[in-house]
Amino acid sequence: MIITVDCGATNMRCRLFDDNDMLIDEAKLPCGTRNAAFEGSNAPLARGLRTLIGQLAERNRITEADVEMIVSAGTLASNAGLYHVVHALAPIGIAESTAHAKSVVLPEITSIPMLFIPGVRTAPTGEEQDPLQALELYDSMGGEECECYGIAAAMELTGDYMMVMPGSYCQTFAVDGAGRITSVFTCMCGDLIAAISEHTFLKNTLPTPVIREIDAPRLLEGFRYCERNGTSNALIKSRMLHVWGEHTLDEAANFLVGAILHDNIVATAARCKGKRTVLGGGNPLRDIFHLLLTHAGVEDLTVVNDEDARLASSVGALAVYRAWKRQQA
Repeated sequence: MIITVDCGATNMRCRLFDDNDMLIDEAKLPCGTRNAAFEGSNAPLARGLRTLIGQLAERNRITEADVEMIVSAGTLASNAGLYHVVHALAPIGIAESTAHAKSVVLPEITSIPMLFIPGVRTAPTGEEQDPLQALELYDSMGGEECECYGIAAAMELTGDYMMVMPGSYCQTFAVDGAGRITSVFTCMCGDLIAAISEHTFLKNTLPTPVIREIDAPRLLEGFRYCERNGTSNALIKSRMLHVWGEHTLDEAANFLVGAILHDNIVATAARCKGKRTVLGGGNPLRDIFHLLLTHAGVEDLTVVNDEDARLASSVGALAVYRAWKRQQA
């Protein structure tokens, strides 16, 4: 049996697979690297992983000896995680991820060996004349590379394309005909929505979760208003629309999210227009991005279905593990 771990800024997910890579069970906790940042140590990540491994073992009546490997994709391999593996420099595909993956045992967490798959980074070449262009080329992601491998396999993707992965952060990256990630562009996304909606006075006039149902006209209203008046003013208007106007709580929330995502959508659309684009990530952000990216002029846009998007990270991580295991033979 194999356990895959997908840990991001906000959530940690563990899935148990049999020897034929068939899903047996899964467990999730609202625990990620932002919890480690808040506490100032990786202790929350260690606790979370121990808890999830224990849940899977108890529910499926197995012991640690029954699991041959834990395969970790995401931020657990970052400097804010449990075992730092330096991000591999793009271009990166399954072969390169395999070559840079590290197997270790962390006895304070479990006796099961763990394979940490590194993230992907990009960097300036040193030939850039514009310092802002050079700064733009400093970027990275952790975990989305395995989602990319999983989606590419499920959808049988070939050739060049762009992939957009909205989540706590939104990763937009280019994939070449060899299936290698060649560029990365990152924006704050769900974390920014959470920060504004949960830690400002706007919290009093917003539902929980912020988007309970998607209201396309109000999302576009917030997007267009931000385009005309900027983000800061648009955020204030979301409250005014509910307190003084005729917007319901959910309408005001959709206006807010449309405004918050404006800059992300514009920058992402600029990289994707005229190119085949695949949209993954979880909902409701996937559906919101579909709506807003289409509005922003991205025409050749394919949306990943719910099941492929949900399992993509595990499918990609298993592909890296199988390649790594062959390499060790």
